[in-house]
Order: sequence, then C-alpha cells, then structure tokens
Amino acid sequence: MEQIAQIMNLLPPLRARKSPWLAFALGFLFSEIALGIYFRSWVDLIVPTVLWLALAATRGDAGFWAGTVIGGLWGLLRAINANERLSAGMT
Repeated sequence: MEQIAQIMNLLPPLRARKSPWLAFALGFLFSEIALGIYFRSWVDLIVPTVLWLALAATRGDAGFWAGTVIGGLWGLLRAINANERLSAGMT
C-alpha cells in the first residue's frame, strides 16, 4: 500500500476534496474519461486509459473487466491520496 501511495504522490495535487466512492463508481462504470472530468486532470484521463486499452486488447472478456476494475481502483486510490495530501497541507 505504501508503494501505491508513493506512485500517487507523484501525480499533481487536486484543488478540492473528492469523494473516493464516487470516483470508484465513475471509474468503474464510465471509464477513465469520467475520472479525467471529475478530477479535472489530464493525467487521470491518460494513464488509466492506456492501462485499460492494453488490457482490453487481450483475448476474451477478462482484460476488459480487469480494465474496468483498475479504473475504479485508480479513482478510489487517487481520491483517497489527494484528500490526504490536502489535509496534510492544511495543518
């Protein structure tokens, strides 16, 4: 978990707190395009989209579904990390 936080810390900070569960739902149901709009960040649009496309290109449906789960988890973890960074910056 610490390694994921280190990767997420490299991303640009968000300007406002975001709901982790809404981010998960948007990433899972509406793909990474919704995350890019919700977070207002090109990074949150491009990186998960590339991962999803790579997985969706594999044979069968497993890659597609793995990509949707990754999109949801990206949104969840990104929102949690961004909210923690905002809270740490306020104190």
